[in-house]
Amino acid sequence: AQQLGFLFDLGYTLDDALDKYEDVIIFEGASKDYAYDLYQECYEIPEHLEFYIDYEAIARDMEINGEITEIGYELYVTNPQDF
Repeated sequence: AQQLGFLFDLGYTLDDALDKYEDVIIFEGASKDYAYDLYQECYEIPEHLEFYIDYEAIARDMEINGEITEIGYELYVTNPQDF
């Protein structure tokens, strides 16, 4: 349902939204948690440096750059640039 709402907000018609809704990737949680998960999956961060990374700032930059989009409380589309 959130995927369809996101696509409708972008101006998709019902038929187009139904074709695309499965492509919308949703993350449930805080944006800083998404940034943390992403970095853990993509990078090997040395344990002694892990506490120096500001995941909140990374998440804020990701929102500003359009890499993630908040569509509800702690509900984010993680691939908005695909639409």
